[in-house]
Amino acid sequence: MTDIFHTGKKSDKQVFFEVQVNWLDDNKGLLSADDISHPLTVALPPEFGGEGKEWSPEHLFLSALTGSYMTTFLAFCRKLGIALFQFECSAIGQIEIVDGQYAFTTINLYPIIFITDETSRELAATAMEKTRKSCLVGNSINARIIYHGEIKLHHLLHNSQEDQF
Repeated sequence: MTDIFHTGKKSDKQVFFEVQVNWLDDNKGLLSADDISHPLTVALPPEFGGEGKEWSPEHLFLSALTGSYMTTFLAFCRKLGIALFQFECSAIGQIEIVDGQYAFTTINLYPIIFITDETSRELAATAMEKTRKSCLVGNSINARIIYHGEIKLHHLLHNSQEDQF
């Protein structure tokens, strides 16, 4: 793997990733990569006849998008000097039959950015927009992605009575 933030032209850049899956039993396989220390068990989701106890390819697909959005956003936070308190992101993917085949048609992405002071809001919004345009996995998906980004001000807890449980 190579750093995606390089000084050369983007057209000169080639990066390769490799994964393997080996069938275990029934509808389960072991997903691994030579440069990753922990493999994952992957199986059919219950919607397609699986037990629903393992990660499915559909879950991993959405995870790739949320993970890519997060890592891209964090890179922009570093570049822009944003002090981030917390980041959360969820995704809901809609699967439909298109031309006789199942496909993700719409993905709703819900990134929530927590900042500690109001002065960071504009920079955080800039980072979110840059992330939307630059997210590698998002740019590689045919489904329509609808972004529902939020920037929230996190109020640091002070030891007052109402803050204690």
